[in-house]
Amino acid sequence: MRSVDPLERLLEEYPAARRWVVAFSGGMDSFVLLDLCVRLLAGSESAPTLEALHVDHGVNPESSAWGRHCEAVCAARGVAFSLRRAEPGSAAEDRLRRARYQVFESFCREDDLLLLAHHQDDQAETVLLRLLRGAGPAGLAGMPAARPCGSALLCRPLLEWPRERLREHALGAGLDWIEDPSNAEPGYARNFLRREVMPVLESRWPGAAARMGRAAAHCADAAAICSTRAEEDLQLCRALDRFGQGCLRLGPWRGFPQPRRRMVLREWLKAHTDQAAEARSLETLVTEVIEAAPDRQPRLVIGSSVVRRFDDALYLLPRRAEREPAPTPFDIEPGHTGQIPGAGRVSLLTEKPGGGVRAGTRYTVTFRGAGMLCRISGRPAKPLKQLLAEAGIPPWLRDSVPLLLVDGQLAAVAGVGVCEGFEAGPGEQGVRLVWTPVGGEAQALVTT
Repeated sequence: MRSVDPLERLLEEYPAARRWVVAFSGGMDSFVLLDLCVRLLAGSESAPTLEALHVDHGVNPESSAWGRHCEAVCAARGVAFSLRRAEPGSAAEDRLRRARYQVFESFCREDDLLLLAHHQDDQAETVLLRLLRGAGPAGLAGMPAARPCGSALLCRPLLEWPRERLREHALGAGLDWIEDPSNAEPGYARNFLRREVMPVLESRWPGAAARMGRAAAHCADAAAICSTRAEEDLQLCRALDRFGQGCLRLGPWRGFPQPRRRMVLREWLKAHTDQAAEARSLETLVTEVIEAAPDRQPRLVIGSSVVRRFDDALYLLPRRAEREPAPTPFDIEPGHTGQIPGAGRVSLLTEKPGGGVRAGTRYTVTFRGAGMLCRISGRPAKPLKQLLAEAGIPPWLRDSVPLLLVDGQLAAVAGVGVCEGFEAGPGEQGVRLVWTPVGGEAQALVTT
């Protein structure tokens, strides 16, 4: 096998790519990848352009010198070079990685291939790390050979190459790479595996890294099958309530076996939250939210979201919405629409004669206050809080339900009805209040 084969496959698989961007740290791995790209693309008029992207985390005092070294390497090879600075906030592994990938996403454009130099040993370390964290099939699949990265495609063409093969190429090509001293610090989990654990495994089981790579590929297949089944199950549980709010119906969910229930919850949370749901979070979600007594209003915070249960369904809401101030009353004219922070969209429409709320001189949209009473036509007067609950309005929406005042008097409650004495009579001009709550996907509530 020739050393450029993985890159030749990229040319065949992604012929529309106009630019290859090599994430170039200056270390041995990324230097080998850059060198292979230069050798493959040199002299080809139809080949994509090649550019090296160096990310300076600013953590090591030598980082500026490393950037200059990488720039000189690219200049000597006629490769376009870009340097971007990241702000990880600390030297923690996860923060460095997140900051680096934020730079990748902002730098790369559509039709770009972002090339990373991860290799077989990196993959084995990733699988071990995730195994020790209790990952399932998706985590044990390791790093994919290709995945989206912003508007570009991230590719790892050297995943099947062991580190030793990269070293042989680097030495044979006379590459002068940078040795980052942080790679020797045992405090980093990946470094500990690389220096202490992997040599022991390889000595006892030669080829262990390659076998872990094959196991990761098997887990990737299994994860893809599980994800497809979970998405099918999830579609059976997803719904919009009458307010246009997306929810997960628990009736169909309870009909699945336990493993499929957990998978549906994982997929649902993954699609809507900023972090993966851990096994402990799933257990808490089931025991403290789903299985809570019917008269309870349970909630569970997961990252920047909160899970609520209502009317035998789960809702996933942004946490910030719980801290938003109460909406401010405002005047509105027939035919106008208002967008109210914390409440949604409110429209006042002209109704056909004999329908809706009888017309007045001044229309005001206001919101629930303490102790408010309301008499809906044909019903006894009740506290507004009780009426909203009886109408099946979720608790988190009740403070933002629009109330229509006609000439200063309560005339209608969105989603509940028209107050007594304010119905438009036969042949009398009327108005209609339409409310789309925050997050609603339809004009869901109408007063008539």
